[in-house]
Amino acid sequence: MTEEISNKDLKETSLESKKTSRRNSFLWYSYDLADTFFSQAVISLAFTPFAMLLGVLNGWSYINTFVIVSIVMAGSNLLVALLGPIIGAVSDTLGKRKIMVIIVAAVMVTSTILMAVWENFWWACGLFVIANFMYQNGRMLYDSQIPFIAQTEDRSTTQAIGGAIAAFGSIIGVLVGLVLNGLGSAEKWTPVNTNIWELANEPIPQVNTGNLRYVFLVSGIIIILISIPYLFHKEVENPSGLKPRENLKKSLGSLKESLKTIVKDKNSLLFFIGWFFLVDAANTTILFMVPVIEGAVGVDNSTLTYIIILSGILLSIVFGFVTGRVLRAKGPKNTFLISGIAWMAAIVFTMLAGLQYKTELVFNGAIFVPVTYEFQWWIRFFGAICIGIGFGSIWIVGRQFIMVLAPPSKLAQYNGFQKIAGRVSAIASPLIFSGMMYLGIKMALSANHSFRIALASILLFFIIGEILVAFIKDPYKRYDKGERAPYIGLYDKKKSEE
Repeated sequence: MTEEISNKDLKETSLESKKTSRRNSFLWYSYDLADTFFSQAVISLAFTPFAMLLGVLNGWSYINTFVIVSIVMAGSNLLVALLGPIIGAVSDTLGKRKIMVIIVAAVMVTSTILMAVWENFWWACGLFVIANFMYQNGRMLYDSQIPFIAQTEDRSTTQAIGGAIAAFGSIIGVLVGLVLNGLGSAEKWTPVNTNIWELANEPIPQVNTGNLRYVFLVSGIIIILISIPYLFHKEVENPSGLKPRENLKKSLGSLKESLKTIVKDKNSLLFFIGWFFLVDAANTTILFMVPVIEGAVGVDNSTLTYIIILSGILLSIVFGFVTGRVLRAKGPKNTFLISGIAWMAAIVFTMLAGLQYKTELVFNGAIFVPVTYEFQWWIRFFGAICIGIGFGSIWIVGRQFIMVLAPPSKLAQYNGFQKIAGRVSAIASPLIFSGMMYLGIKMALSANHSFRIALASILLFFIIGEILVAFIKDPYKRYDKGERAPYIGLYDKKKSEE
């Protein structure tokens, strides 16, 4: 049976936007475009290779540098996990999200540009910790704006359009890398190829970071230019009028209440734990995208690496629009499961690409000669297709899931707890991945096989996440009709709509 809309539901929905302006939405999308560019250009393409090459210039081996960089990543994500929910609670109590997005974005851009000032490992790592912290919190606050930008029935479509537009930020990021890497052969940075990984216990001679350093400077400027329209969009505000100290006190109290609600709600617990495993695997894939393609698959040409990545991004734009339609019809749970399957397929194709699977002696008319068979490296393009599906949907679905599970008055807080799940996993994932790589190298396995062992751990995380999400009792239909969390009688079979 359908539950009646309560006064509580009406009070919560009264905070939300009652209309969707196409012009306002497109102004709002510009920040999504800018921070997606940051994710692609700085996190995926530039920082990991840059920091690893700087570590080698310090005289460290490549695998040891990889472990140190992974620890830096984990430390940055620990800060997000600890402080993200508090920032979200302050935003909810303040009733204004736009100004907070602008503040954290300004710090993110400044830290990014400063990375180009000095080719020093610890300087780059310290600034990256700050930039990544601000990026993650900006993402959280931006996601929390959705109910205050679009009305209920338009949110799936609004997010899908925004996700598809944001993917162009990734395209710009790849093009920036291609252009800077192509400015003269002498300026190209050393590729992260398999041969480098094999030198496990000694530094690599003649390392060149080339124009990679200037990706950070160019990226900061582009982020500023892209996000200018965001300054002019409008959101529905519900200011509390509290002084800063009172705001913080009320925020912490509200955060405590939200945590109690989440612990009591089976759906929220399953989602946050499932999100931990799914987004862990997705973030690890994104973070180590370049080393995986060049080390596991054996592609040692950075231009070809970017082409593979670009093909996946282009497909993510297409599937971003498709996701909106599926999300509107099937709800976040089923769409989330589909996204997880796509990510798992991408991992499997990556593990297969270039894998030697059979060696035998073949008589050539005179003697027996060894012949080795292997899966071709271009199988990785099928992985790119699947990543396009997964990348174009997982973040959109995650946003929608939070909107369905959280009361509008506590949306940023729930996004903060989502960040805890995502960031705690992002603390574990670099350490697990690099640990598996380190173990493989120390066991005298080839870099290719070490990467495949590490990828197997990611695949396991995806599988666990899918199982957890499958047990969620989806309240999407009730949300769509105007109810808001917590949903009365959701776990009572007699009262539930299902």
